[in-house]
Amino acid sequence: MLFSQARKRNVVNTTTATRVARVDSFVVLPGPARVALLRLDKVQLDKASGAGTLLAWEDLQGFGPDAVTVATDVVIRPARDALEQRAEDNDLEIMGKQVLTERGRGLGPITDVDFDPETGAVISLITKTETIAGQRLIGLGSYAVVVSA
Repeated sequence: MLFSQARKRNVVNTTTATRVARVDSFVVLPGPARVALLRLDKVQLDKASGAGTLLAWEDLQGFGPDAVTVATDVVIRPARDALEQRAEDNDLEIMGKQVLTERGRGLGPITDVDFDPETGAVISLITKTETIAGQRLIGLGSYAVVVSA
């Protein structure tokens, strides 16, 4: 599944069968490359629930074709540390960031990311000119994504 296909997907509480948020972006971490957090948009909802905008991948019940499901709203939370604060501030958004090899060669900006909706594993990073295997991801900064050469 591509990030572009999964963005704006509803997050549904299975206990109450209510929509509690929408997926705004994905926080990817290396080693191995995986989706660690979802950054949520709760602004457009009538009743914004939970205390924050982050949802840890391990707190999902499922990532289906129509919705992301959670057992309870309490798993939606604020940042717990500096890394998560960067995620909440959208500093770790991977889409649109420049891809650089560890040797400094530019590969262009990321246009999409292919991931496994069951595990959160990043399969590939996609630019306009190439597809880069997810296991090549070394790091993510405020300006660029670094991959092995």
